[in-house]
Amino acid sequence: MTLVRRVVRLDTTGSTNDDARRLAQEGAPEGTVVIARSQSAGRGRLGRSWHSPDGSGLYLSIVLRPREPLDRVGRYALVAALAALDACRAAGAAAARVKWPNDVLVEGRKVAGILAELRAGSGAAELVLGFGVNVGTPPTGYPPDLAPATSLSAAVGRTVGVDDTAAALLASLDGWIACLRRGGWEEVREAFVRYAPGVEGARVTLRGGATGITRGLDATGALLVETAQGDVPVHAGESLASWEA
Repeated sequence: MTLVRRVVRLDTTGSTNDDARRLAQEGAPEGTVVIARSQSAGRGRLGRSWHSPDGSGLYLSIVLRPREPLDRVGRYALVAALAALDACRAAGAAAARVKWPNDVLVEGRKVAGILAELRAGSGAAELVLGFGVNVGTPPTGYPPDLAPATSLSAAVGRTVGVDDTAAALLASLDGWIACLRRGGWEEVREAFVRYAPGVEGARVTLRGGATGITRGLDATGALLVETAQGDVPVHAGESLASWEA
């Protein structure tokens, strides 16, 4: 594995993404990974909380320094989703699928999520990819206010190890990023579409009220929605009001 340069392991932290961002700002190299047993302030997109109990999940963030134009950096969130998917499938969750843009579901229940946070300045872009994977079910279950969730262990009917999941995820991420950087965007796009069936042929409603049909991904990684007014690129899930698979 050539991507990972340094691994920082913590018993508990507020957020591994915050830790990775701090390390990046201190000059940590690309491939610096932060893994924690628990998080007190884990989060997903739009500031939503990510339930992060001790020992039940994989909470991991990695520092990347992409050199692509900024309008192509969104592709990294898609390879992150593919890496999380691969880790789930390697554990035996053959039914795992991606829900655009960055969730992994097993039979409609969330098992993993990705948070991509970009900081672009005068120099190279600085990207932190954060992963939350429900590896084992917490003793008290999942909070009722969360979206329907499950764990890898529950999905496959056996105990899945956090370290094994981390190793599988990082190995897959290494491969997908290498593919992307050697010009393999079409391979990435095809894999994403294959395992995220909703990105083609699903009826959606945009926040502004327009309706349309999903038509795949554009060159930036945005979801293309065909509407009566033409194709609309959608860059984040919060731009959709509803989604009918």
